[in-house]
Amino acid sequence: MTHHALNSLAPSAKTCTPSRRIVEMPMRLFHTLMALSFLGAYLTAESERFRLLHVSLGYTLFGLVVFRLLWGMFGPRQSRLSVAWRKLEALKELKNDFQNLPEAVLKWNAQTFRKWSSLVLTLAAFSTFLISIFITLSGYAIYNEITGDWMSEIHEFFGNFLLMAVLLHIALVMLLVLCKKSQGLRPMWSGRREGAGPDVAQGNHVWVAVLLGMAVVSFLFFQLT
Repeated sequence: MTHHALNSLAPSAKTCTPSRRIVEMPMRLFHTLMALSFLGAYLTAESERFRLLHVSLGYTLFGLVVFRLLWGMFGPRQSRLSVAWRKLEALKELKNDFQNLPEAVLKWNAQTFRKWSSLVLTLAAFSTFLISIFITLSGYAIYNEITGDWMSEIHEFFGNFLLMAVLLHIALVMLLVLCKKSQGLRPMWSGRREGAGPDVAQGNHVWVAVLLGMAVVSFLFFQLT
């Protein structure tokens, strides 16, 4: 049997695409719970039958924002709020670009596109956190009849504004996918991004994710039973 025939009989080795972990599990669970809580609260906003569920999901949304703030202060380096805050420093460059628009257009490249995309995503995230706080406070006032009907209008306004922020976030992610500048939602789902290099998220912090999930489930259980 020839050497070529022997090679053809040998099992083909599977090539594994190198990847690195960029998002730890608590952050991935946080984003999932945040999306589900907002979706559930938005869908039950006009229903008297599911009013308690709507209120409970609103409180859950607020609790998740508190968790994110704490995780941003005491969590791993890549999830610190200071990292996101540094991205907002690009606003200064945006002002300079508007002042020198022709020159900025000529210098536009893939790196510039990624920088501004990252800035918009960060602004959308900060907007989501702030609006979630306003929504919860206004919802609490409505549920406990602290204010008049005017608070309902404010609550609805913030709800629609948050929906626009979420849709903007999703639209930008899809645009990055179409431009092949991003792997879409896969890194947030799996925690990993294709490509060689060291893990940005050194630990997965599974126990924190478990505690977060148990806290949310327990709260909703006691609220609704």
